[in-house]
Amino acid sequence: MIIFWIFTLFVGASAFAFGFIALQLGIGLSLLYAVVAMLLARGILSIIRRRLIVAERMAPETDVLQRTVETNRSVFWRRAIFVALVPIGYFAIADLFFGLAPEDALAALPDFLGLALTQLIYLLFLLGANFMLFFGPFYLYTRIGKTMINPDDANFGVNMDDVRGQKAAVGEMDRILRLIEHGRLFTKAGGKRERGVLMVGPPGTGKTMLAKAIASSMHVPIFIANGGSFAGMFLGIDALSVYLMVRAARKRAKVWGGCVVFIDEIDALGQRRSGMQGGGGMMGGMGMFGGGMLGLNMLLVLMDGIDNPGFIARQLRGLVNLTLDGLFLPRKIGANGSTVNLRIPPLKAPNYNILFIGATNRPQVLDEALTRPGRFGRQITFLMPNREARKDIAALYFDRKQHDPELDTPARRDEFARITDQKSPADIEQVLSLALLYAFEDNRSAFEWRDLREALGNVEAGLPIPIEYSEKDKIQIGRHELGHTVASHMFQKDHGHVRLSVRRRAAPGLGEIGGYHLSIPTEEQFVEFRSQLAADVRVSLGALACERVFYGENTTGVFEDLRQATQTACRMAGVVGMGADQLDPKMSLKAANIGEQLISVREISQGMHEQSTWEGAVLNNPKGRRTVSQILGAAYIDDWRLMYVNKEAIDQANEALMAAGGELVGDEISGLLDSVGLREPTESDPYPEDMPAVPYDRVELKAIEGTA
Repeated sequence: MIIFWIFTLFVGASAFAFGFIALQLGIGLSLLYAVVAMLLARGILSIIRRRLIVAERMAPETDVLQRTVETNRSVFWRRAIFVALVPIGYFAIADLFFGLAPEDALAALPDFLGLALTQLIYLLFLLGANFMLFFGPFYLYTRIGKTMINPDDANFGVNMDDVRGQKAAVGEMDRILRLIEHGRLFTKAGGKRERGVLMVGPPGTGKTMLAKAIASSMHVPIFIANGGSFAGMFLGIDALSVYLMVRAARKRAKVWGGCVVFIDEIDALGQRRSGMQGGGGMMGGMGMFGGGMLGLNMLLVLMDGIDNPGFIARQLRGLVNLTLDGLFLPRKIGANGSTVNLRIPPLKAPNYNILFIGATNRPQVLDEALTRPGRFGRQITFLMPNREARKDIAALYFDRKQHDPELDTPARRDEFARITDQKSPADIEQVLSLALLYAFEDNRSAFEWRDLREALGNVEAGLPIPIEYSEKDKIQIGRHELGHTVASHMFQKDHGHVRLSVRRRAAPGLGEIGGYHLSIPTEEQFVEFRSQLAADVRVSLGALACERVFYGENTTGVFEDLRQATQTACRMAGVVGMGADQLDPKMSLKAANIGEQLISVREISQGMHEQSTWEGAVLNNPKGRRTVSQILGAAYIDDWRLMYVNKEAIDQANEALMAAGGELVGDEISGLLDSVGLREPTESDPYPEDMPAVPYDRVELKAIEGTA
C-alpha cells in the first residue's frame, strides 16, 4: 500500500512540473492539475489491485472496513473512467466523422442533446404505451376482488359490539388492534406487534362480520381481499397480486401510521405446498399458463422476509459514500477525543405497521410456513354459539326487525335459544329474515312465533313439498315419527323436543324426506355417558319398533335410522370401550340374536374394504360384532315394549298432530305427549318375539396333504 502512495506522489510531482513549466498554468492551477493526476493514478492502481485480488493473485486486506473502502474506490474509478469516455468519444466522433474542432463540437452540443432528448422521450413513450397495452389488463386483473378502504370511507353498519357469541375472540382481536393504533409504548418496552392473525371457525360464526366491524371502526386503512382473487390463469399473476397488495398497504401505512390487510378464505391462497405444486403445479414450467404457489411464496417473503429501505434512499446513500471513498477522503476525522463521521450511516430497515388478518374454516390445509410465529402465528378460534350466546345473538337481530312483542318475553327467548342449537349467527339472522318475509307475504309488518316455526323448519330440513298424503300414508308416517318422539320423551330425560313434523320436505344433503323429529339436550354438554349413547340408539330404533308393533313389519323408511343406530353402537363397543348392556344371560342372548339382523353396513361401504372405516373394523371382529348386536337388540326390545303399551296413546297423538297441520315445535310436543298419558312398560307387559332363525352351516376348509 505504501508503494502505491509513493508512486502517486511521484505522478503528482511530475504533473505539477508539467503543468507549471510546459503548460504555464501558474501555481494554483498546477496544484489542481497535480491533485487530479494523483487521484486518477491512485484510482487506476486501486482498479488494478482489485482485479489482482479477484483473480486470486494478491491477498485481500485483512481489515474488513479497509477492504470495503478499497472496493468502493475501485468501483468509483471504473465508473468515473467510463463516464469520462463519453465526452471523449463525442469529441473524437465530431472530429473524425464531421471535421468539427473541439470549440465547434462544444457549440453544437446543446442542439445535439436537444435532439437526443426528444428521440429518447419519444422512445420511452412508445415503450410505456406498449407496456400498458400488454400489461395493463394484467394489472387490472390483479385488482379484481380487492378493495382499499381509508378511515371513515366505509360504513358497513357493523361495529365490534355487533359480533355476538364470540366474546373471547372479539376481545382478543380488540386487544391486538389497539396495539396497531396505540402500540408505540408497547414496542418501546420490547414488545413485538403481531404480524398476522388467523381467524378460524365454521362458516357463519362471525369472521367476515368482524372484518366489516374492523373496517367500520378502525382509524387506519384496511385492504380487503379474498383468497380466490389471487388465482389466475397466467403464471405469476398470483405473485404479482400479492406484491401489489402489500405495496399498497405499505404506502397507506406510511401515511396513516398503520394498515390492516384482511384476506377472506385465505385457504385458497395459502394451501399447503407439496410435490410439484410448489412450482406452480404441473403447468408451472410450461409457458404462460399455470398459477401454482407463487402467490403463497410471495406472501411468506413479504410478511416476514428481509425488508430493505427504499430504492432511492439506498441509491443516494451508496452514491455519496462511494464518491467520498473514491476521492480518498477519510471516513472519520476527529480531535481532542471527538470524532465526526464523514459517511452516511447504514439505513434502518423500514418497520411497516401492517397487520394481516386471515379467515378460513379449513385451517388444516394451510401451509406450515404460513401459520408459524411471525406470520399467521396467532390463531383466534370462532366457535358455534352456546345457548346464552344464541340469546345474545337473537337479541341483536330481534331489535333490528319488526316482531310481535310476545316474542320479547324471557320464556320465548329461552325457547328460541334452545331450539336453535347448532345454529350459527348467520343461520339465526337468516331464520329471522325468513320469518319476516313470511309475515310480509301474509300482509303483516311484524313476524310472529308461527312465522319463526315455519322459517326454522325450512332452514333445518328444507322447503316443504306440496304433496297431499293419502290417509294411509298420513297414519303410517305419523306413527313412524312418533316412534322417535316417544322414545326420546321416555329415554332422553335430559333432552327437550325441538320439532316434530310429518310434512314432506326437500332436505339439503338428504333429498326428499317424509318427516322428522329433532330433540336436543336441555343443557349444554361436552361429553356423553354410556346411558346417553344407549338412549340415542333407542331413539334411532324407536320408529322401527313402532312400525313393527302396529304392522308386524317395518318399511324402508328406517334406512337412515338403522345406519345411525349401528354407528352409535359401534362407537360404544369398539371406540370408547363401553361394552354391552347389563342383561341376564337369557335376555342378552335374545337381544344379540335380534340385533344381529338390525346391523346396517352402510358406513362400511364408505371405504375400499370393510376395514377402512372404524365401523367396519368393529363389525369385522366377531366379538365386536356380537357386542354391537346385543346393544342394538336390547334397544329394540325396550322400544318395542314401550310402543306396545302405548299404542292407543300414539294414535291419539297422531290424530292431534294431523289436526295441528302436521307440525309441532318445542313445548307443544311435550304438552301433546303428556296429554295422551304415556306410560313405561312393567314386568307383566309382553316382550317381542325372537327374530326368524337363519340356518348357518359353516364349511371348514382343511389343507390337503401334498398341497401348498
